[in-house]
Amino acid sequence: MKKYYFLLLLAISYFTTAQTFSLDASFGESGYRKINSTTLSDAIMLPDGQFLTAYNSSSHININKINQNGAVDAAFGTKIIDIDSYSSIDESESVKKMVLHNNKIIMIGRANANPTYSLYNLFILRMNLDGTLDTTFGTNGFTKIPWGQYGTADDIVVDDTGNSYVLGYNMGNFILKFNANGIKDNSFGTNGSLALGSFDPRKLYRQNDGKFVLVGSKKNTSTNINESYIERRLADGTYDTAFGNNGSVIVPSNMNTVISNFEYDYANNTILLLHSASDGYDSVFLSKIQISDGAFVTGFSNGGRTPNYSFTNAPRLYMSQIKVLPNSKIVVIGNVSNFWTANINMQLILMRFNGNGTIDYSASSNGYQIFNTTPPSTGVKAEDIQRLFVLDEGSFVLSYSGSSGGVYGYSSYLTKFTGAFLGMNDTAVDRSQSSLILYPNPVGNTFTIQNKNKGNDSFEYRIFDVSGRIVQIGSSKFNAETNIQELQKGNYIIQTEAKGERQSLKFIKN
Repeated sequence: MKKYYFLLLLAISYFTTAQTFSLDASFGESGYRKINSTTLSDAIMLPDGQFLTAYNSSSHININKINQNGAVDAAFGTKIIDIDSYSSIDESESVKKMVLHNNKIIMIGRANANPTYSLYNLFILRMNLDGTLDTTFGTNGFTKIPWGQYGTADDIVVDDTGNSYVLGYNMGNFILKFNANGIKDNSFGTNGSLALGSFDPRKLYRQNDGKFVLVGSKKNTSTNINESYIERRLADGTYDTAFGNNGSVIVPSNMNTVISNFEYDYANNTILLLHSASDGYDSVFLSKIQISDGAFVTGFSNGGRTPNYSFTNAPRLYMSQIKVLPNSKIVVIGNVSNFWTANINMQLILMRFNGNGTIDYSASSNGYQIFNTTPPSTGVKAEDIQRLFVLDEGSFVLSYSGSSGGVYGYSSYLTKFTGAFLGMNDTAVDRSQSSLILYPNPVGNTFTIQNKNKGNDSFEYRIFDVSGRIVQIGSSKFNAETNIQELQKGNYIIQTEAKGERQSLKFIKN
């Protein structure tokens, strides 16, 4: 029993220690890794904790690998992918989003469709982890669809069997379905395309039960104001009438608002929504609804919605990333510009909220923290904040890019923050003293544990939740997948035992 009390104490200390945010100076150059002097289209974290970055340059898609310490992987080099045959101008090929699925990377974007650069093709491709095209997908690795003069590819989700659903715009918003071989599935919607209603979707999500959730904004025709909007559709694309008002939820407002991101909590049947609002001073607010029916969670703030938060000394907020911490704290990240007290243009801003939606001033007396976009100057705007990656030791990496003020051109970066993101120090389970590596982390339905000393040996394991309760017991082998699909989303500790040797690791279940 003593070992279980130890793990309970470990879990409690692990999830309650609080810190302020700080840059990890050991990453790249003083916490930053410049990727290129161009727009970073997207980045993906690999199972081993390294990153692949995609950006367009000289009409190609360029793929690089960044090591865990922020160094460019020279052995990987730069992989070049060509989608079209027109190469005389920049941005003829541009990546919008990448997702990792079954050790393959699926990527969407658009490419020129004719030599005059007036028409585009939407493309979807599948890539191996070494940066080469997976030629079993589509035609030699990719599929192209005519997408008009103003078409865009905006988001993508992939289901368990490898089908891809792409959110795009082409004189209207659509969801397109591609099967696991990269071929458009004409049985979905109308010839593979599901037309969406008259709203502005920003994000697409696929629930565990196969239902689709879209968030963004919709214009109130009575007030001419854009209001935060969320809708849910069944797997066949029809509205889920059990959700909200016949499939949609509107967050009423007297100013323009939009849902910029959201976070699911299956364990508590809730969705936490991040809103940006504008009324002269840009502001941010949160709301929480039930997954089951879209009703507001009355125990969160004032009837499910916080007040609008804004700062006189930090107007022009746009918050785009949100994470719920194991101790119920909430972190949001975005950009801020046009300070009254200084000429700062689109810098990174981080805020932390309490679980009830109030600002957590223990992280900062201002309620926020500002970070330069490039060390030590503020020359690059943090215009496009693409991704937030949580690492298994509690730190996190942010990818972003932007223009350099009055100078033509863009720059793109990865920047790393210390374990304050999860509000904890990583001393309880010291990975540097462990021979184990668990990946991927965060985890889907399965993970793999490598043991540097024991090859493919068998091991027994116990998995503990944050309260120290044992939630799963079993046996597995190193370098083989362990199934945890029955676990709820959350944070866990796994204790392994192999030939009398016990070790513990932390992981996050998505």
